Amino acid sequence: MSLKNPFTGFKIRMEKMLFKGELGEKALFLAVDQGFEHRSDFTIPEAANPDYVMTVADKAGIPLILHKGLYIRYADRHPNLPMVIKINGKTELYSDNRAPRGGLDCSVDEALALCPTLCAVGYSLYVGGQDETSQLTELADIIREARIFQVPVIVWAYIRQHPRKKDEEGYWENVRYGARVAFELGADMVKLYYPGGEDGLKKLKEYAQGIYCLIAGGAKLDTVEQAYKTASEIIHILDGMAIGRNIFQDSKPINKALGYKAIFKGKSVEEALRIYNSDKIPVL
Repeated sequence: MSLKNPFTGFKIRMEKMLFKGELGEKALFLAVDQGFEHRSDFTIPEAANPDYVMTVADKAGIPLILHKGLYIRYADRHPNLPMVIKINGKTELYSDNRAPRGGLDCSVDEALALCPTLCAVGYSLYVGGQDETSQLTELADIIREARIFQVPVIVWAYIRQHPRKKDEEGYWENVRYGARVAFELGADMVKLYYPGGEDGLKKLKEYAQGIYCLIAGGAKLDTVEQAYKTASEIIHILDGMAIGRNIFQDSKPINKALGYKAIFKGKSVEEALRIYNSDKIPVL
């Protein structure tokens, strides 16, 4: 590293994940997990093509979260796209018959070796799940290794119990508990469920200060305006979002992604809608 360069590898990678605008530094990610975590269901068949989703992220200029298999086969077509490699994951099959836990399919050093544009690694932690103890130990090892290589760590921190009570996982009390656990383990960013309105967002921020709190984008919402209004509410209080199907299964995915990006830089919902309603930007 040049003596004139004051940045560490960690800071350089963090900078690649943040947008600077009127609201300060915010993080926006496109997440492609619909083929692994969500039964490969695609409203728009093109979204099953990894090159399609990578091109959306590339043209929109937004970091992409993906598993290593997609990266290995398609990233040569997108050599400058900032990437987050998800290093564990699980399927939806027979989830009631087993503890919530993603299997490790990659390590920090492997992600670095594979991906020259690596910005961070991601890990799903199921707080309260039957395998919580071993997951906490596993994540501690991952964060320790990541510190050696100066790689930021993003933790998906979701409250789980058995039998699962899905309607309770978005309660702000549960969401903030997951955020706090990730914070105390040493994560740099944490991805969480939407904690239900402005009050829940504020309480979450108070409980996990000093860590970038990201809200999951969820499934495709009824209208683009509704999605943008929710994003605007989130980003005026918290630090970012990770959005997948809500963009990739839209008929104008690049337009929609650029609308989100405008909101994250402090623009209005109306401005975002103007971007979305302009001529469709072709993907492939």
